[in-house]
Amino acid sequence: MLVSELLSLEVPVLLLLLFSLFVMNFIVKKNDLTQQNDFALLIATIFIGLFPSIFENIKIVCIYLLLLFAFRRIITLGSLRSVKQKIFDASLFVSTAVLFDSWIVVYFILIYVGILAYVSNDYKNWLVPIVGSTVVFSLYIVYLYLTQQDIFTNPLFQFDLKIDYSIKNYRRIALHLVITLLFSINFVIFFLKYKTYSSQKKISFLLSKMLFFIGITYVLFAKNITHNTELLLLFPLAIFMANLLENIENKRISDILLLLLMIVSFLFNIYPK
Repeated sequence: MLVSELLSLEVPVLLLLLFSLFVMNFIVKKNDLTQQNDFALLIATIFIGLFPSIFENIKIVCIYLLLLFAFRRIITLGSLRSVKQKIFDASLFVSTAVLFDSWIVVYFILIYVGILAYVSNDYKNWLVPIVGSTVVFSLYIVYLYLTQQDIFTNPLFQFDLKIDYSIKNYRRIALHLVITLLFSINFVIFFLKYKTYSSQKKISFLLSKMLFFIGITYVLFAKNITHNTELLLLFPLAIFMANLLENIENKRISDILLLLLMIVSFLFNIYPK
């Protein structure tokens, strides 16, 4: 009975993760976030190994997938086609993710950064996210009313500004050290090569870095009931690491880095606690 329940939970999570890899690869290739290779896809797959308990947490996987959809709509605003539709879609995706955890609301910052970067000249664009979120939250409130649940005591409308970070969770600290190291290296490379990037690529990289910083904010403030929150950093980290490997001229060094990541991922699975 226990095995069947575990499989019934793990199979949907596995399918969602595979689909998220497909979506991520599509976004990367479509928007030239890396060179024409599969580094980002490979690294994202390795990074998933850093979360051995992820198959027990379908909630964070659903949030991650919804945010990927939202990012895809935001980053394509540069085409200047169907602008309001894309902003509205992104707002719907983020608002739906908020229903899983209220602190996901910080990702609305990314939508407004996208508007500022691409289509800030039309004031109506700034109002679209409000309309999109109002639609989702209104439907949710109606649902609460029909099911006779108290709206004011609902977890969705409760925010705790307390940062809950335990220094005794050595596994999580190690994960954060790996994330910090990879981001720091990429940040240096980004500024060294900044002038060589096209204006479109600069904005794309800006959005991916904003996605990372917003993700860090969410990881710090996320509710205790939400586990494996670092998964939301997977997409920007995969891009950062792929760009890092592309900028290493000595292929032996890049191979060693990949091997080290695989070893770390393997160790996280051997020592999941």
